[in-house]
Amino acid sequence: MIYTNPVDFAPYFTKHLAAAQHPLILTHLNPDGDAIGSLLGMWHAMRLLGKLAIAMVMPPIPEYTAWLPGADQMQRYRRGDTLPSCDLVIMVDTATFERAGPIAQEHGAALRALPLVIIDHHATNDGAGDLDLIQPTAASTCELLYQLFLAMGLSIDADLATCLLLGLTTDTLSYQTSATSGDSLRAGAGLLDAGAAHRMVVDKIYNALPTSAALLVGQTLSGLRYEDGVAWATITRAMIEQTGAPDDAVDEVIQVMRRIGEAQALVLFKENRDGTTKISLRSRPPLNVAAFAQRWGGGGHTQAAGATVPRPYQQAEAEVVPLLKDLVRQR
Repeated sequence: MIYTNPVDFAPYFTKHLAAAQHPLILTHLNPDGDAIGSLLGMWHAMRLLGKLAIAMVMPPIPEYTAWLPGADQMQRYRRGDTLPSCDLVIMVDTATFERAGPIAQEHGAALRALPLVIIDHHATNDGAGDLDLIQPTAASTCELLYQLFLAMGLSIDADLATCLLLGLTTDTLSYQTSATSGDSLRAGAGLLDAGAAHRMVVDKIYNALPTSAALLVGQTLSGLRYEDGVAWATITRAMIEQTGAPDDAVDEVIQVMRRIGEAQALVLFKENRDGTTKISLRSRPPLNVAAFAQRWGGGGHTQAAGATVPRPYQQAEAEVVPLLKDLVRQR
């Protein structure tokens, strides 16, 4: 059953929780701030409700999230690991079951045999859970969780509030995205009132860039190209190894590229270790890059999406850039 309103969803979610003692909380592959914030936010909520939950993530995680309360309690899943004992699966900030990555690939049958709850704000979510809260108009999953926990009557403590504030801040780009609403601002205010560590959130997101990441940003932007309303750049494995930059340095490149005034759409190509290519897409309204990303099994938000192209980066560039130019011309 799919719900879009946290208030309507809350009693059914509470009922599912009543029958569970060991929930397993998952999020998507290559987690961002909203993914980790909502994963840990849900873990803290389960702790407050007396549940022995497991928060499991596929590494690596962004460096700016490693300090969050409870981050040291997250279990890192690696290929071949056994599935922990659990009686309920809660997936947050995840558009499809497959987006959970190797744990879904290797333990899909066992996971699907358990009750599944999905809480997400991606427009491409297919509602595959037994119980789903999907609100594409929400600016972040952390915002949605804040509303849900209020509807459940949960007393949000400072640790929980801090995790949700980080996810809300990163997914709205500090309230800059078009999805930002009055609800987003009210959630931020409520989380601050609950004791969220605002100064730490800001410092870790915006004021802790490693030198290696700055070097990668410089190298990548030196190869930036722009044509017909589309900007694109590429990060190779050699560039990452040469600079020693962490994987989440990709986000820093995107933040600079999205400020290019002429660009109606942009794509950043990142060479993966297995020879495939990760593409990160951004656009200006009304261009829908979430639908565009679905060509390669990806998805996301209307103006921010991603996918993995099963080809080397040179071939991915040759395929994706012309299609993105066509999308811009058709707007």
